Amino acid sequence: MEFVSLDGVMEAPGGEPGYAHSGWVMDFFDPGQMAYKLAEVLEAEALVLGRVTYEGFAHKMNRMPKFVASSTLSEVA
Repeated sequence: MEFVSLDGVMEAPGGEPGYAHSGWVMDFFDPGQMAYKLAEVLEAEALVLGRVTYEGFAHKMNRMPKFVASSTLSEVA
């Protein structure tokens, strides 16, 4: 599942610094939706992530197998 607007814009749920129209997803979140997203991620076998998301993930997610797509990440800790 991804966060995609009707016009095809994808972004992190909280937005990205430096983008004029960032953060629109969080305006529509509620506790039920947050619980759903957490359960969805915790049930996954593996994740495909960018560097910034990878570096910000919690302990549970850091133990899961990942496939990181990045042209700037030089070392995976």
